Amino acid sequence: MELARTVALLDRWPAEHAPGDFRQLAPPAESARAAAVTENRSEPHPDVLSWLALHDGSALDPRSPAGAFVPTDFPLPGAAGMRDGLRETAEEVARAQEEGEAGYAVGVMADVRRLPVAMNHTGGQLVVDHREGPGFGAVLELDPSIGPDGVKRWDSLSHLLDSVLDALVHGTPVATARAGGARNVPRIEDTGNPLPHVVWDFYHR
Repeated sequence: MELARTVALLDRWPAEHAPGDFRQLAPPAESARAAAVTENRSEPHPDVLSWLALHDGSALDPRSPAGAFVPTDFPLPGAAGMRDGLRETAEEVARAQEEGEAGYAVGVMADVRRLPVAMNHTGGQLVVDHREGPGFGAVLELDPSIGPDGVKRWDSLSHLLDSVLDALVHGTPVATARAGGARNVPRIEDTGNPLPHVVWDFYHR
């Protein structure tokens, strides 16, 4: 499904069912800011540019638990967050090289060709792979709990958003690389404060 059409449907679903998430969806990023997320290290993948042209992330208010409707509870940081995440990676690579540990950092957890598009509070990341080859554009999960190489989760950012939409609308479980292949199922949490929003429950196979 075309990314723009998927996002249009994703906008509609939280507007009706999860207003806490809907109010966190930011307006479009300026085209210059979107194009600068990789800071000239590579051309941003078309899916990244398409997403940012629609929403500059899903965390307008970082104090709220809402806005993290990508499994598993990842807010999407927007152009500035992507750029800053990549800068942190570049700094980690430089530090590793200075300390003689480049073999570990470069090409694994700290590869500047992996653009962070979502980050959670436990240190996990979803990154779009910008390395040349058949994996270009794939979304990988990087998390200390699953080893330094990460795990491919989706073929593309468009595929990720398709999976989220299918889960929200039909309750389809979404696989995760964490916890030995647990499945994630979304539900609406409504405690009155904040507004109703999506949370993901883990189920082991």
